[in-house]
Amino acid sequence: MWRLAIPAALAFGEFCGFASSTIGSAWPLAAFLFLLTASVGYGRAIRGWGLAAVFLAGFALALHSSDVRRRTLRDAAEPGRPLEASLVVEGVPAEGVGRSGWTSFDATYKGVDVRVVLHLDDGVEPPLVGETWRCAGWLERRPADDFRRRRVWIKGRGTFAVRETCGGRSGMRAFFDSARRGVSRRMGIGLEGTGYSAFADVNRAMILGERSRLPHDVRETFVDSGTLHMFAISGLHVAIVAKIFIITLVVLFVPYRFTGVVAVPLLWFYVGMVGAGPSAVRAAAMATICMLAPLWLRRPDGISAWAATFVVFHLVWPESIMSVASRLSFTVMLGILLFVEWARSFRSRAIEIVGFTVAAWAAGAPIVAHMFGRLTPGGIVANFLLVPAAGCLVCAAVLGVAASFVSTALAAHLNYAAALFAKAMVGVSWAVSRLPFASVKTEPWTFWDCAAWYAVLGLSMWLVRSIAVRRRQTF
Repeated sequence: MWRLAIPAALAFGEFCGFASSTIGSAWPLAAFLFLLTASVGYGRAIRGWGLAAVFLAGFALALHSSDVRRRTLRDAAEPGRPLEASLVVEGVPAEGVGRSGWTSFDATYKGVDVRVVLHLDDGVEPPLVGETWRCAGWLERRPADDFRRRRVWIKGRGTFAVRETCGGRSGMRAFFDSARRGVSRRMGIGLEGTGYSAFADVNRAMILGERSRLPHDVRETFVDSGTLHMFAISGLHVAIVAKIFIITLVVLFVPYRFTGVVAVPLLWFYVGMVGAGPSAVRAAAMATICMLAPLWLRRPDGISAWAATFVVFHLVWPESIMSVASRLSFTVMLGILLFVEWARSFRSRAIEIVGFTVAAWAAGAPIVAHMFGRLTPGGIVANFLLVPAAGCLVCAAVLGVAASFVSTALAAHLNYAAALFAKAMVGVSWAVSRLPFASVKTEPWTFWDCAAWYAVLGLSMWLVRSIAVRRRQTF
């Protein structure tokens, strides 16, 4: 698996760099060592120089990011003066404004993720994604190596939060918002005023990421069954939408070699319409590489696409190696791809179907246990049924939106089919959440617990494959 060697070296270098954040100011020395290793290794043709250079590149980038972060937090936490900055709204809470008038929004301040907590006066509209707010508030104090999102409290003397401009919602942002509202409206054709209108909201949450529309009881059902991730726009959604585009183009007699040229812009339009979240962008980048491979007369290679996406993202944003969402997204996708490679030697459709779900769960379980102290074995059973249902739901809903431009009657039938699949997903999640040990609380796992889990998982896959190969050679 030489394709994974470079991402592994880069990730290890960034982990070591962030672990050594106390010497972040020494990043120029690490950068010099990288240049020295790369030049000498290439000139002398030293074996393994490339991996060493990649490690040092990740180490230097992490030290630089840590140094910038430490200086930013030091300046922002100056005693007696609140932090003051213009912040672009990157995310708003699904529940909207609380009863007491308090709300919040997510933003980034010089590379530091912050959540601005503020009180809205009467008549003031809540923050919207893309707007710019001028804020002054007290930054929550934590160690510089703590990468969790920090709160900025807009309360007390000398603090304020004022909408500075709505310009962020013009142009492409306004265009994508308008497109999303139009698609959301078309997904409800034929379901208004019926008993399935609530499931239309489930469809919108699944496809458009509008989780604020999810009824509270439905949300809790998916949380208890460990399947709320189905509503996070990620690899599953992007892969299904990309496949729909490819199949549609093939049916329209577009040569397979050129389907990617047409499908890639459509896929990125979908990603922009649903908010261009990090997980969706990562998945779309991988899908782009795979879909364009036939154009260059190459076979799509998921692992190579994963490796290229990983390297680019972590060279541009080295701090993403500390993001739980990023680690979970990349790890689960890698687990699925490795399982697909492993399962090819068995040539069994049953093993592929069952193992796909187990591999996705097993790859992400240690990260969830480490961060949240929870294992969800029920997710294996739920995902086994929910993933196919989600695929059918997305297909029916997308076809319903397309049909709405031609026939509202046909769109209503397709939307009704999507609502039936949504109802089935809610029912499955409810049944799984009632199973014993569907969700188990545990002590947060340590690094060594996670390493042992992955070691046992990898060893088990190797042993099973070795036994299968020997039996095939014997008979």
